[in-house]
Amino acid sequence: MIGYNEEIGAYTIEYDDVIVCWDEEPDEDCLKQADAVRKAYNENVRDIAQVIYDETGEFFGASDVDEVIAGLARPQIYPDNGQVVYCEHTLDNEHIITFEYSADDFSDIEYVAVDG
Repeated sequence: MIGYNEEIGAYTIEYDDVIVCWDEEPDEDCLKQADAVRKAYNENVRDIAQVIYDETGEFFGASDVDEVIAGLARPQIYPDNGQVVYCEHTLDNEHIITFEYSADDFSDIEYVAVDG
């Protein structure tokens, strides 16, 4: 269930494929919100990876979208501020990938960034 994760610095619900995070303690409907954002992310991971590939593929040396999908690993998704963070990705060992989304179905991906 929901708990504060000291390592991430947020309230989290962890799944095998995503971690849903909130900076502030979420409302009672957070499990429903987490399930919805998880489903939307997984349904659109190919489109998300395409945007990341278009923005960073050359930087990471990825040869195609499938390589990006394989390397993304488990994201931290922040539904309250529309941000996704990849700290566990395997595209390299030095950087964190983030992007912002403005539609709950991840159809509008913006501001892909590589930090590190």
